[in-house]
Amino acid sequence: MSSRESDVPETGGPAAADGLASADGPAAAGPNPGAAGAAVPGVPSSSPQPSLRALVTTPVGHLATAMLVVELLAGMQTYINQTVLPLVATDLGARAHYGLVTAAAMVPTFLTMPLGGSMLARWRADRLMTVLTGVLVAGAVTGALAPSVGVYVAGEVLRGLAAGALATVSMGVLVVGLPETWRRLYLAAGSATWIVSSILGPGYAAAVSQTWGWRWALVAYVPLLVAARLVMAREIRGLHVEDDEARPPLVPALAMAAGVAGIGAVPAASAWFAPVGAAGLAAVVWACARVFPTGTMRLAPGRRAALATLAWLCATYFTLDYLVSPAAHDVLGLGPAAVGWALTCAGLTWSSIAIWTAAHPAREPRRFQARVDAGGACFAVGGALMTLTFAGVTPWWCLHIGFATAGTGMGLTHQDTMIRCVTAPEDLGGTPDDISQARIATSVTVANAAGAATLGTLTTTFVAPTAAGVQADLLVPTTAVLTLALALTPLLARRAA
Repeated sequence: MSSRESDVPETGGPAAADGLASADGPAAAGPNPGAAGAAVPGVPSSSPQPSLRALVTTPVGHLATAMLVVELLAGMQTYINQTVLPLVATDLGARAHYGLVTAAAMVPTFLTMPLGGSMLARWRADRLMTVLTGVLVAGAVTGALAPSVGVYVAGEVLRGLAAGALATVSMGVLVVGLPETWRRLYLAAGSATWIVSSILGPGYAAAVSQTWGWRWALVAYVPLLVAARLVMAREIRGLHVEDDEARPPLVPALAMAAGVAGIGAVPAASAWFAPVGAAGLAAVVWACARVFPTGTMRLAPGRRAALATLAWLCATYFTLDYLVSPAAHDVLGLGPAAVGWALTCAGLTWSSIAIWTAAHPAREPRRFQARVDAGGACFAVGGALMTLTFAGVTPWWCLHIGFATAGTGMGLTHQDTMIRCVTAPEDLGGTPDDISQARIATSVTVANAAGAATLGTLTTTFVAPTAAGVQADLLVPTTAVLTLALALTPLLARRAA
């Protein structure tokens, strides 16, 4: 998982915002009934329909705009990190410490991510967001001024601690602060921001690094991030988020961070890889079971099954995604341009389908299941084509077709699954499920990220056990298993419909 140091995207993926799962139609413009008491100043009981004018002139429009700016910058930061990392390592003499630098931001993120919902329920949302943004900026400045790798790592730790909590806090704002039609608009537009990020991020990092150096690349965008976060804080004054937990999930948070750290610390060639990997995976699964509402791991019908489906989907798809770049280079011998196009193809199909599904929400259970079934078919076809390409059976360009097809499956599946998670059942004509707003915000954030980081790190390490890189004899069965897992997603989703 690439460390998104400036922020963790609220919506989860490379079209990460695709969470655009919309489960309702334009008529559902009123506030989320499950968010009763979540008064956002300036957002009346009957919020305006989304429009360009409302986006510019209303408080809910200002909030949605600020959230989109944050999503754009978070996406850019993903590419900025990848671009400047070799420069940082060279300048600070840390070429032997790539793993340390990467883990420095990622592990603290998973420490605070499960705690964000409890923070949001206990402190005023605007003050919490302001303080966390201050910590994030302090980390950015510390890293940019670092005279040594130790100081740089300290800055990354600060960033990670703030980013993990901010991701959950922002998800809480999405759940409680935006009416459903605005929520759908935000998630749909968020998908498009990742396309823009993939273009602006590397270009910004390269231009600023060449002109002023990598240190400026880490902080030049920060004023815009601060401005967007302050607008969000202003518009969520008075936001109240309910929590059903008596105590913050401190032990699960520690277990999750330790599990992710352990998996990333041991190379595949080590005799400790299998036991540490198994222990780390078990720790993360245990932590998720404690963070998620009771019944999630048993696929209890409704939002609990939707959360389990979301976690399964993100873990398997993003693991496949993480394999594409190194496998295309090491096994197929493709250059950066061809690899980049493979990633772009999947992102474009995911985003375009996500925007379409936002305009055609699958509110009814039968329609939702039909869409997820279609997504499962896309996963099966796309993953099979990718596996055959890595095995040398089909031409290299079939990787692009296969991954684009899998991206189509993600657009059909991820969006509607996520909206079912963040939408209270009474909005869909059901009965309350007793899941608090803080709990669902934390759970959705963790479901989008934890499994992907854990399984993705474990798998990418497994298929490349030596300095020779990814090995085809390990890669092919791995992608086959991931394809099967993705194709089985509709079976889990049946209990969420």
